Amino acid sequence: MKLFLVAAIAGFISFVFIVMSHRVGREFDATALVTASLFINPPHVRLEKRVAAMSVEEKIGQMMMVAIPGTVIASTTYAWLETHHIGGVILLGNNVSTQVQVSRLISDFQHNARAPNDPLLFIAVDQEGGRVSRFLFLGELTKQQDIKNADQAFTVARTRGRELKKMGININFSPVLDVASSSQDFISSRTFKGDAMEVSSLGVAMLKGYREAGIIGIAKHFPGHGSTSVDSHKKLPMVNRNAQDSESALLPFRKAIEENAPMVMVGHIKVPQIDPDYPATLSPSAIDMLRDALNYRGVIITDDLGMGAITVSYTISEAAVRSIQAGVDIVLVVRNMVDYNNIYEALRDGIRRGDISEDRINQSVVRILFLKEKFLTW
Repeated sequence: MKLFLVAAIAGFISFVFIVMSHRVGREFDATALVTASLFINPPHVRLEKRVAAMSVEEKIGQMMMVAIPGTVIASTTYAWLETHHIGGVILLGNNVSTQVQVSRLISDFQHNARAPNDPLLFIAVDQEGGRVSRFLFLGELTKQQDIKNADQAFTVARTRGRELKKMGININFSPVLDVASSSQDFISSRTFKGDAMEVSSLGVAMLKGYREAGIIGIAKHFPGHGSTSVDSHKKLPMVNRNAQDSESALLPFRKAIEENAPMVMVGHIKVPQIDPDYPATLSPSAIDMLRDALNYRGVIITDDLGMGAITVSYTISEAAVRSIQAGVDIVLVVRNMVDYNNIYEALRDGIRRGDISEDRINQSVVRILFLKEKFLTW
């Protein structure tokens, strides 16, 4: 019914434009047709049709981001990525030797790891500045902790983004929007100094800088790692929050979303007031909070499902299925080819059994393709 109404309205507008074009001359005609085409074929309608025509396997692949070790990739690995339609790759330290080598590697991924009709790959990196920097040969390595105002935050992100884009990177897992309560917090050395308002201001400025550079910045790690010394790479942090604490932790994400953050990363942290059973990455309640309470319409990605916070309690395949069921769009996994294949098969089996609805994954793939169209060029 919704598509019918859109088509009817578009048809009427097209008719009006065409009639008017005959009245005011040929110059109006081109504008009329372009404007009418936007109504007839808005991006979401076009992408919904494209996704409807994709196979389940193509959709699942677009919802996975993986790490592939090495500075040179085997042809058999490229073939696996291509046949499974994998949508994204994250580069780690073991992928890096020189700037020229990284640029060549990214080019090889884009040319050799995609089926002919697949969209471009997300090529991501953790280039936060400071100790979490994969490319030490780049010029902009300022730590978030050393950024003092919004102008500097914007400039750092724009400069860093341009350096990354030049190599072919299109996603940077930055900025960190966790609010540290003390220097003892696990995340304190990686986030901004200051309270929630300061973190919000600097984080929004960085996202704007990345956007200006033409790459995707990510707001991470929702709903915030503040107030815990537990390292989620090793085990699952749990934080109890009252209403005031919760609002403080969520404020930077709320502000980032108001400024159209293109992607949000959900962290491995359990907040019983949000979900007493699951960490945010696997929690329908946490994802509902993002979608409904914070009105977020962009792409949601997990933190690495291979981290100890998850693997201590779940198999990697179980975690991936639970994340997608919860409403996550992309599962990020840093493991090995056996695990990647198991995740792929588990997601496909989940859809076949009806544990994951195809409508559920269609929503995610539309968001993913929309973001790729907006930012990815080659």
